[in-house]
Amino acid sequence: MRVPVLVKVAVFALVVMGAYTYYANSIPQLRSEPPEELSLEGGNVTPEQLVKAGEGIFKGKGTCEVCHRIGQKGTRAPDLGGIGASAAKRKAGTSAKAYLIESLLDPGAHLVEGYPNIMPKVDRPPIGLNRSELWALTAFMESLGGTVDVKLDDIPKTAGSAAGGGQVAELKLPGDPKAGQAVFMGKGGCIACHKAGSVGASPVGPDLSQIAKIQTPEYIMAKILNPAGMGTVAGYPGGVMPATLGQTLTAKEYLDLVAFLLTLKGEGAAPAAKK
Repeated sequence: MRVPVLVKVAVFALVVMGAYTYYANSIPQLRSEPPEELSLEGGNVTPEQLVKAGEGIFKGKGTCEVCHRIGQKGTRAPDLGGIGASAAKRKAGTSAKAYLIESLLDPGAHLVEGYPNIMPKVDRPPIGLNRSELWALTAFMESLGGTVDVKLDDIPKTAGSAAGGGQVAELKLPGDPKAGQAVFMGKGGCIACHKAGSVGASPVGPDLSQIAKIQTPEYIMAKILNPAGMGTVAGYPGGVMPATLGQTLTAKEYLDLVAFLLTLKGEGAAPAAKK
């Protein structure tokens, strides 16, 4: 009996597909998943593991190194060398871990003389640490000259968002970042004192290349309109930033400038300005 051509083709196709399927399934498969937030709740973690995780947060997601140094004077914030021991002496009747936790959740409650109230609450945007991350970061800070005894229960249950709870929505303003860069470099005169990614190089004022990573949009917006009212960054002269930008910039130019500053997260060069 003669087999129809279509049947032959179909059988051949099935044989080929089966061979490829067998070959593909014989290759070890790698499972790819998006990175998750650190979650230690309910886990059995040693103090050493906790400190190591906290050090990673200090250098990474927490962005602490942008302002703080350990064992040397920082340009924006106090030196944290030995903070695990000295924290116990900062406020009578307050333990080191209690002082450190409160300093992270409400930085304005424990200002160090000579430093302005510019540190954001680390469990809120733009940093947004969760409860596990706060626990690990506190342990790391305790380890700097002190004894690591912080427990997860020491971190308020209301602190941060639950681990794995997703990213906080980014604030969207109606400004144009590219036009804002032009304001930064031109009418605003910001480039005369500040560096912003690949733009500018003056050391007169603080480097703004990561400003959106370490400060809230509210701080950035207020700083432009009332520089003195938001405090002067340690290590830089006060009274230099003009207090008249609110009058000299139009509303659009102001929003554009803020939009540009909110792109500065230290992740690459600033976008090219419009010509």
